[in-house]
Amino acid sequence: MSDQTLAIDTRLDDFRITAVLGQGGFGVTYKAVDERLQRAVAIKEYLPQQFALRDETATVRPRGAQHEEVFKWGLARFIDEARTLAMFKHPNIVAVIRYLEANGTAYLVMEYEEGKDLERWISGRSDGVPEGLLVDKILRPLLGGLAKIHEKGLLHRDIKPENVFIRRDGTPVLIDFGSSRAQDPGQSNTLTSIVSAGYSPFEQYGGSQRQGPWSDLYALAGTIYRVIAGRAPIDAIARHQGTELPSAVFVGAGRYSERFLRAIDQALALDPRARPQTAAAFADLLPRSAGSVANDDSATQVHRSVPTSPARRWLPFAAGVLLLTLLGTAAVLLYRSSEQPLPTPSTQTSVAAESASTTAPTSVASTATPSTAPEVAPQSIASPPGAGATSQPSDAGPIAPPPAAADERAILEGWSLPNDVDNYRNNQIAGGLLAYTSNKEKFDACLAAGCAELTSLMAKIEEALKGYEWSRGNYRGSIRLDNPRRLDNPNCRFLIDVNESIRSDTAERKQQRSYCTGNGFDRRVEHAGPISD
Repeated sequence: MSDQTLAIDTRLDDFRITAVLGQGGFGVTYKAVDERLQRAVAIKEYLPQQFALRDETATVRPRGAQHEEVFKWGLARFIDEARTLAMFKHPNIVAVIRYLEANGTAYLVMEYEEGKDLERWISGRSDGVPEGLLVDKILRPLLGGLAKIHEKGLLHRDIKPENVFIRRDGTPVLIDFGSSRAQDPGQSNTLTSIVSAGYSPFEQYGGSQRQGPWSDLYALAGTIYRVIAGRAPIDAIARHQGTELPSAVFVGAGRYSERFLRAIDQALALDPRARPQTAAAFADLLPRSAGSVANDDSATQVHRSVPTSPARRWLPFAAGVLLLTLLGTAAVLLYRSSEQPLPTPSTQTSVAAESASTTAPTSVASTATPSTAPEVAPQSIASPPGAGATSQPSDAGPIAPPPAAADERAILEGWSLPNDVDNYRNNQIAGGLLAYTSNKEKFDACLAAGCAELTSLMAKIEEALKGYEWSRGNYRGSIRLDNPRRLDNPNCRFLIDVNESIRSDTAERKQQRSYCTGNGFDRRVEHAGPISD
């Protein structure tokens, strides 16, 4: 691990660090033991490595005077988030136990969960996941947690299989709130976001569309789609460009009920207004299976109460009388053996909570997308986008990246990459470049103006530079940005090195190229290094 991490056996109040669990753009997460209560915990440390470092005394400090204001601003936001998250308790949201300050920075102490993330849990189930288990034991509990999170005006913004943790007892817990934020109804949603390809909705890539509960529901539906289809959904940018997502109804036919599959498809609609707007509305679309828990204070389901009319309650009795009259005693016995009571919908909405974790999003894709549609008027987070709004993903028109330069495609020479894989790779390169350039320009403007989004933009820049992995068919790749240079040239505002690796089942190739770009899609190769195997 990096020497920026705290040493093993370091003590933070009552906690002793025993392992480093991971590092992200905003900080480090450790496993520790609470020596007073003798239990394992996870501790997240605020350490934005682009703007801060740890000195020889273990104190976290800004890297220079020019970063001091940004560091302090981010620290204040981290502390505010910690205090907010610690207010909530929910069985399906990782719990924040405590917040503390030390070493010039701040720490979140969280419950340590044992189990597997959903991605690894799926791979270990050769028999698939039956609908009753998927709906009642995974999806409904997570909707219960999201319901209360959304009621408090907060969004998770990075739901994906890696951030859904399946405990040893089979219960799910939503982790990694590093991208979460409160949405201000008085502001437009034009800022970009850290995104996870395949799971983040179109509006999270930027542009004029507001984010809201419907955005988290898209990501949650995409996560369930991964279980159904055995692969991630096609990313929203590619869908917007015209690539069709095979419906859940199609990929899950014969294994899951049509009602369940249609609910997933509706939540995965590109147009935010076509999705369920709340967790409760999503839950109402789901089938009510025999495994549902009704009227239980510990239930983590989200239902709306639907009263049963007297006529409906008497219907089974009337039918029984009719059968008695027509068919006699044998028919009566048959009827009684098959009779089932009418289900009573639950009226419970679980107490929800929030938490924070550390694993950084595996993918940082593109940011603001050009659109000629007018911006949607700001609204409350609990309200759907305005019915009269004209700003839809489908209105913006396809994003047409230019043909790749010869040097950009040289790494593929001799490989018969399918068109969809080549287009996907092209989008990943564009997305990475756009993520950095757009957020860097916004960060510089924000720093000069003293706006309230410095912390969020700082994280996006860090994530863009870290790069990400992609996978499509039998091909896998990685893209990492390095050495960005700001140029005083309106036609080439940035010069950025891209380290690319592409792997097939039998070979791997690597190359570094320098791109001249202003937005990622309009780019040219200034220099291409040798291709290595």
